[in-house]
Amino acid sequence: MTRRVEITLGPDGTIDVDAIGFEGQTCEEATKFLDELFGEAENKTLKEEYHIGEVAGTRLPSGYCG
Repeated sequence: MTRRVEITLGPDGTIDVDAIGFEGQTCEEATKFLDELFGEAENKTLKEEYHIGEVAGTRLPSGYCG
């Protein structure tokens, strides 16, 4: 799957960001520039893909893909 970051600007000024095709913490690395530009997100929803690479509550090093 191709990795991409989709940014949607709402009519009320809200910004929705969707990191697609990323696993583990790589989505946070890919969108870090947006946090630096606009500030930390008020609401973050972590997808199932974010938890890939975690074992029994322990996060493995970034980039681990089995």
